[in-house]
Amino acid sequence: MDIRTGLLTSRLQKARPRWLEALTAVACVFYVSLYCVPVAYAQTADDCFACHEDPDLTTERNGKEVSLFVDPEAMERSIHADLDCIGCHTDLDGVDDFPHEESLETVDCGQCHDDVAEIYDQSLHGSAVLLGAELAPRCWDCHGKHDIVENSSSDSRVAKFNIPFMCGRCHKEGSPITTTYDIPQDSILSHYSLSIHGIGLLKQGLTVTAVCSDCHTAHSVLSHTDPRSTIHRENIAGTCQQCHGQIQQVHRKVIRGELWEKEPHKVPACVDCHRPHEIRRSFFLEGIADEECMDCHGRRNLTGSRDGVEIPMWTDSTELHNSIHRSLSCAQCHTGATPSLD
Repeated sequence: MDIRTGLLTSRLQKARPRWLEALTAVACVFYVSLYCVPVAYAQTADDCFACHEDPDLTTERNGKEVSLFVDPEAMERSIHADLDCIGCHTDLDGVDDFPHEESLETVDCGQCHDDVAEIYDQSLHGSAVLLGAELAPRCWDCHGKHDIVENSSSDSRVAKFNIPFMCGRCHKEGSPITTTYDIPQDSILSHYSLSIHGIGLLKQGLTVTAVCSDCHTAHSVLSHTDPRSTIHRENIAGTCQQCHGQIQQVHRKVIRGELWEKEPHKVPACVDCHRPHEIRRSFFLEGIADEECMDCHGRRNLTGSRDGVEIPMWTDSTELHNSIHRSLSCAQCHTGATPSLD
């Protein structure tokens, strides 16, 4: 009888009382120590499942009970099914004394996915991980742990239809992330679900509509103030053009065409008119851009300063709607203005 036989025996005893399991395990170890030559070997997945396929297997971590159960069937369906556990849990490689009592080191996915890890380390998420932030997302928070499947599968956490909800677990209103960090946008998931992108995905089942990762990328998520970011003011048009072709040609009808060549910095960025997570169809026709402006300019006591002189900045909406320019939106003339402009 060798160690593997002893393991198999222990697995068959799972239905028995725990005291009997413990007695059997002690007997097996005693037998091995007397009659078997000690041999070091690499653990296989079956060796680990001898304990970890038990749904009741737990440990305590930071004062909380944590499950150590790993579903063998889910693991068999995963993209890592051909790997032994020590392929990821490298600190157990060569260990022949188990069950192990010590906690395992954090898995480093970059051992295999080094190209992604290099990008991720520079992102908002990866930087937070390196700083030891408690709420920082790790690879498995998005992709899963032992149940990772191809992202083309509908069961994948990062499948197109699942991404808004996967990201929303952290970024929805009232979550620990939104109450801990100063995130400019609020109610992101709610707004997205009502936007033209969200309706296309959730109600019409369109696989060509935009989800979080299409605009923010999957691993290189950066602040909108970072010049490298895909949602930076200078880059947002290129990001939108991944789906929306001929943006410049279409918007020449709305914004004076010569500005594209002579003064591009005066041309509004897409998000100045199309609010990032609340994009609606026929934005200008619905008057949403004007509503943004009138939130402030509809106040009779609003004033500003020009050349040291206080001037009124109130706009009479009735007068505007009766004027010759009533069919135009504010941003079509005030090209340098943005909803966030003080």
